[in-house]
This record gives sequence, structure tokens and C-alpha cells, in this order.
Amino acid sequence: MGAGNGREGTVRAALQGKGQLGGKLAGLSLPRQIVAIALWPLLEQVLSFICASTSLYLATHMGTEGDVTEKIASGIGVTGYVLWLGFLMQGAVGMGATAIVSRMTGARKFSEANYAANQAAILGLLAGIASAVLMYLTADFLVTTVLSLSDYAQEVALTYMHVGCWVAVFSGIIFAVNAALRGAGDTRTPFFIMLAVDGMNIVFSILLVKCFGMFVEGLALGMILGMATAAAILIGILLRRSLRMRKILAGKDLDTYATERSDNYLPPIHLRRKDLIPSWQSMYRILSIGLPQAVEIGGIWLIQIFVLRTISQLGDAYVGAHNIAIRIESLSFLPGFAIGMAGATLVGQYLGTGSVRLALETVRKCVRYSVVFMGLMGVVFYFFPQIFVEIFASNSPGLTNATIPVVQVFLLIEPFYAAMLMIKMCLRGAGDTRRVMYVSYGCMGFFRLFCLWVWSLCWPDTLSLVGIWLLFTVDMAVEYLILNRMLNGLKWARKKV
Repeated sequence: MGAGNGREGTVRAALQGKGQLGGKLAGLSLPRQIVAIALWPLLEQVLSFICASTSLYLATHMGTEGDVTEKIASGIGVTGYVLWLGFLMQGAVGMGATAIVSRMTGARKFSEANYAANQAAILGLLAGIASAVLMYLTADFLVTTVLSLSDYAQEVALTYMHVGCWVAVFSGIIFAVNAALRGAGDTRTPFFIMLAVDGMNIVFSILLVKCFGMFVEGLALGMILGMATAAAILIGILLRRSLRMRKILAGKDLDTYATERSDNYLPPIHLRRKDLIPSWQSMYRILSIGLPQAVEIGGIWLIQIFVLRTISQLGDAYVGAHNIAIRIESLSFLPGFAIGMAGATLVGQYLGTGSVRLALETVRKCVRYSVVFMGLMGVVFYFFPQIFVEIFASNSPGLTNATIPVVQVFLLIEPFYAAMLMIKMCLRGAGDTRRVMYVSYGCMGFFRLFCLWVWSLCWPDTLSLVGIWLLFTVDMAVEYLILNRMLNGLKWARKKV
């Protein structure tokens, strides 16, 4: 599709040449811009899915008996929620970095964009250290006190977490810099970094578990070694860029040099010694955007812990089934998240150019594309659930029987999940993280906390895993309706970052 076709062409014509992006996005139609940015994140998400699925496969094939497999799946499933808690601050840094860098790139303020990326890297390291300590200190309480697991499942979870929590030290740097690179429109480099993360994670995990006979601590060490290797590669890439840019600039200001080149030139994100000096004002600017998301995700985490606690009362098999269902659902999440990442980047850049109408058109197209992709995956899950479930639960008929009905519910969930996800990601890309937080809290707090609590208290005999996932569907549908109204209100377009 060429630039200027359909409604997008009408919008661009009305702008009279404004709202043009530079670099590889210059001259492309909006659908092609979405594809250009989303391609690498899609491949990145595929790799992440393969890596996480490999770890889950190795974990669920450590036991030969069905009940042992159920306990291992339950224990490993719990670790994902503890890791989620630890990565809250890292997510805040990444969201703030994406919003600021994308806005400054669209406005062609490249010095400010590069400075924000360097500050995000330092802040990401600090957040990673804090995350690791937080996870180590809270793992015992969460696993043994908050959740109702069998003794063996608790042992699995704690063994994994006491080793795996230290991955946050390396992931803090990687997540922050990758977010800044995506904000600048560079999604290719983050893909190769995550290729190193996931590839080395798989290699080290298989070696440690299969060749050296380690238990779940082998999976945790494999994750750490993969992330550490990728962090070293990322720092090497940025240093190489720094040396090249120093020669090219020859003392010139970055913005001046970019202006002399052409309107389409985009300088790469690179390290600068002056930009790496911590500035609390700059870090506050990043966190002021990202913290509402961290608070949002933190509240969601508490709600999900309540949900998991409720599910754990049904037995280890249902906790394992819930974890496997989430892993299978993430397969449909792959194209959706990639499109959403492209949408967040383009919304920020178009707002930076002053084009609210193109930013709005970006969100609408991303919603349509994601609903189609994720809706089709829901159809596949409904008719062929056993193909996916057997990969992880072949050792346990009980685990298989508990998981299949949940996977079939995805037929209803996926369209609402897709639309809700797109609007949330794009609004965050515009910097409007606070109102998104309010919507998440309100809806999830009502449906997943209050309604589930009343259900478990008044009618405990009717509680089921399938019913809980159907409650999730209602929550997502209501969230979408509220977010769509917010989108059309355009208050997000006036957000200052």
C-alpha cells in the first residue's frame, strides 16, 4: 500500500507535508511503517516464547510420574509471578525511556533522545539491583505463606527463585536500553540482543539439566548466563557505535550534524561519557512517566497473586494447568505485542511531529490488525487444543484434562484481549500511563478481586479454573470499552513528556 491511500492519505494531505518521519520510516505508508517496526519485535517474541516453552518443557519432564509433573509445573508456574514482582521497576524505566526517546526522535531532538537513553541505562542497572534484592527477600514469604502449594512444589519454586532472582542485575540494563532503541525506531538491534538472551538461555539450560544432571537450579543458572552474555554483547555494540560517532561528529553537536545530513537521517543511540553521569532530574523525568505503569502492574500483580492463591486451593494440577494455559496463550500474544510495540513507537513519534490525527490513525490500525491475528489464534486454540497442551502435559493425564477446557476459552478472550492490549500500549507510548493505570485497577479490582472473592466465599463448590478464565474475559471486554472511549477523547494526545 502506498502512502496516501484511503483515510491515511486524506489525513496526510490535510497536514500539507507535516507529520513526516525520518530514517527507514520516511516515505512509507502507515501499514508499512507498522510492519517495518513490528517485524523484529515479532521475531523477538517468537524467540522468547521458544525459550520460555523450552524451560517449561524441561521442567515438566523432570518427573516420570503424573503427580510429580503436576507439582513441578505448579512450582515453576509460581516463580513467574515472583519474577513479575521483581521486574516492576525495570518496566517503569523501559516505558519512560520509550515515551521520551520516541517523542524526542519525532521532534528531531536527537541529543535529548540519546541523553535519555544513556540515563535510562544507568537507571535500569539500579532498578535491576533493587529488583534482585527484592525478589530474594520476598520469595520465601510469597511461596510458603501466601500460596497454598504442596511441600514439593514449594521446594521447586524456592530452589529456582533463590538462584534465578539475580538475573535482574543484567536484565535491568538490557530492558532499559532495548526500550530506548525501540523508541528511536531501532527494533532490529533489540531483536539480536534478545536472540542472544534466549539462544544462550536454551543452550545453557539444556547443558546444565541434561548433561550435568542439575535440577531446577540448572534452569535458573541458564537464564542468568544467557542474560549476562547478552548484556556484554549489548554494551559492546553501544561502545562500538560510540567510537564511530565520535569520529563522525569530530566535535560537532549531534543535532547540528543530523540537520546537515538530511531530514531523513536518524543518528543511532550510543554511549556518551557525559550522558552517563547520573542526573536525578533526568531519571525523575523517566520515572514520572514509567512509575504509573509500575504502580499499575504492581496492583495487577497483587490481584493476580490473589487469583493464583484461589486457584492453588483447587490443587497443584490446576496451578500447573493455569501456568501452561498462560504459556499457550502467549503464542497468540506474539503478533499482538509486536504490533503494540510498533504502535507505541509510532504514536510517540507522530505526536513529536505534531500530528495527532496520524497518531490516532496508528492506534486504530493497530487495533484492527491485532484483533484479526489474535482472533484467528483463538479459533485454532478452540478446535485443536490438545496439540498445544500435550507438549507440556504429556506426562500427566490429570494436567492435560485440566488445561484443555481453559485453552478452548481463548476463542472468547482473544478479540477483547487484543483490542485492550493495543490501546493500552499505544496510550502508554503517548505517555498517558496514569489513566491506563486507573482503568486497570478499576476493572481488574472489581472482577478479578471483588467478584472472585465473593464467588469463592459464597459458592466455593462451583469454583472452577474455566470459570475464572471466563471472568477474565468479562474484565477485558469492559476494559476495552472504557479505553476506547478514552482514545476517542484525545486527552492522551496533549500529554507532556
